[in-house]
Amino acid sequence: MGHGVAQMFAQAGLSVVLFNRTRASSSRAMENIRKGLDLFVAADFLPPAAAEAALKRVEPTTDFSAAVLASDFIVEAVADELPLKQKLFKEMDALAPPHIILASETSGLHITDIARDTVHPERCITAHNYTPPPLMPVVEVVPGEKTSAETVQLTCALLRQIGKDTVICKEVPGHIGSRFTNALRREAFHLIEQGLATPEAIDTVMRSVGRLFPVMGILLLTDFSGVDMARNSQRNILPRLSHDSKPSALIEKMTEAGKLGIKSGEGFYQWNPERIQEIVEARGRELIRWMRAAPLPPLPPRAGFQTSSTTRNER
Repeated sequence: MGHGVAQMFAQAGLSVVLFNRTRASSSRAMENIRKGLDLFVAADFLPPAAAEAALKRVEPTTDFSAAVLASDFIVEAVADELPLKQKLFKEMDALAPPHIILASETSGLHITDIARDTVHPERCITAHNYTPPPLMPVVEVVPGEKTSAETVQLTCALLRQIGKDTVICKEVPGHIGSRFTNALRREAFHLIEQGLATPEAIDTVMRSVGRLFPVMGILLLTDFSGVDMARNSQRNILPRLSHDSKPSALIEKMTEAGKLGIKSGEGFYQWNPERIQEIVEARGRELIRWMRAAPLPPLPPRAGFQTSSTTRNER
């Protein structure tokens, strides 16, 4: 996630200082950025000279203090482990001038908890991208209990400046998108555990049905299908869905067996470098195709619901 965030800012014309703990991880991050930019060049979406200029805007470093002090907007993208994030935010808060915004890429933690030990929690905020950040348009912006309105406004303004759609949501584990994906995964794992469907069958259906979601969204799709139809469907199906509140036994077993997906060479499928690259390139081409496409029409007016959400289109 970190190198993808660095790429999206550099690609938009901003200078980036990219901190990694070791020279080896720093080199890997820069190579991943180069590969990400090469994908845009191969798709004729970015001139080679622009890609090279973007790469030069990223300055890798293993000096934590120098990275913090050189930055006007800081994005933390370490593992979603609360003690680790709390430690980093406390250290960044002690180094950075009070006006510098500290943003977290957390997908499941509360920024209020992450910023617990900071002196200036008002400048702390969640800005959650989805993988791969340069190809995904939305960023979930989540203020904490003590985040200032100015921090929210400046964060959204910066993200819109680099072409992102911003959605403001309240603190809840998983924000919006990760809650959806976890609900989908839970049921997919359940179907496999019960012997009701294979991984291939599930992914084939999702690749087909899932085409509606980028165009319609889930609630717009519900309006088109009929709210009454949704009610009837829920009456019939919800009692039979998985309602587990713990990680799937299937996933626990796979994790213990070291079947971790592409990082280990086996997950639900068998992987080698060639297959991984094939999927990465196909994903990139398809997402770039969406970036080329005409923008979707704005959503209709809400029907009386009070939310804290706002998007670029609404503005």
